[in-house]
Amino acid sequence: MPGLVSKSDFIALEGVTNLVAGGEPPLLKMHRQAFEDYAADKARGYDGYWQHWAVNEEVRSLVAGLLHMQADDISLVGSASEGISQVISSIDWRPGDNAVTSTIEYASGRFAFSGLQKLGVDARMVEPDRWHVDIEKLVDACDDRTRLMYVSQVSYRTGQLLHIERLSAELRARGIPLLNDVSHALGVTPVDGQQADFTVCAGYKWLLGTQTGIFAWNRKRRPTFEPKGIGWRSAIVDEASGKIVPRHDANRVQVGNSNHLDVYLLRESLQYLRAIGIDRIRRHVIRLGDLLIEALQGLDLEIMTPESRDGRAGNICFAHPDPARLVELAAAENILFWGDDGRIRVSIHLYNDEDDIETLIEFLRRNRAHLC
Repeated sequence: MPGLVSKSDFIALEGVTNLVAGGEPPLLKMHRQAFEDYAADKARGYDGYWQHWAVNEEVRSLVAGLLHMQADDISLVGSASEGISQVISSIDWRPGDNAVTSTIEYASGRFAFSGLQKLGVDARMVEPDRWHVDIEKLVDACDDRTRLMYVSQVSYRTGQLLHIERLSAELRARGIPLLNDVSHALGVTPVDGQQADFTVCAGYKWLLGTQTGIFAWNRKRRPTFEPKGIGWRSAIVDEASGKIVPRHDANRVQVGNSNHLDVYLLRESLQYLRAIGIDRIRRHVIRLGDLLIEALQGLDLEIMTPESRDGRAGNICFAHPDPARLVELAAAENILFWGDDGRIRVSIHLYNDEDDIETLIEFLRRNRAHLC
């Protein structure tokens, strides 16, 4: 069965079984024109500089459409990690406060939380049930001194899709801010930015862009937000008082220029994804994931990802004692997937098809001796 899109839309995808969308997916061929557009604008001096910012505003609107938010809720920052740091910096931490996440969350959040310990803040790391994070355990770890919870809507580690709506409701009732990292969700499964106080995303994964970050501030849910990082872009001079004050929108986290070339590239990616439709992309990757999971079950592998359709998105993971070796063997046959930390991660996106899944399955069957 043909794929959702043509592989010829992408650079260097022909002849390769590319299953690494969660790490480094291929760029679109239309990105070449985006680079030319950026270069041409950069050569125009002052007028080109302001065109960079016009593209920035266009991308903010495109991202807002994906997140069901307004353009002013969105800012384009250096990385998702920068957005996480800005949120953490905005909280007036006191000794005895705590912040909650899980032990298998991405390092950007875990490491940032661990740094709070020198302020007398308890970084509470909830253990998963084997591979899966339980929402009730996350909520139970909170108390009246919990100032923030950080989660990923889709786990980079296991592929689990959290029911953000349920978690959001629980935390909102307690007045606990939720920071949702959608780096493995946005672009492959629906994301509602209204379900968190703050949302961050890496642009170079499922959004098919390059290394830039997306930040969203739910101003209706969390009207007070003043990050400590201040720069020429994040603040304005108040006309009445003459004081330097934060911008009124989400750009109060943007201390300097956007990564303008990355933003030009991201514009092409977002327009491409929007033309296909996120709901269609999700249905496609879930169907291919069904085929892969059934085959992995037949190989008696320890599947880390929830097998139910409502518990996963594009990442399918299984435990493996020597992931680097399996990655090396597969790469020799132009089959690309991710492997580290005792697991293999297969990332299925809109450019994958049944042939890709069959190629991977056939490789795993031939290499059963390397699966345990």
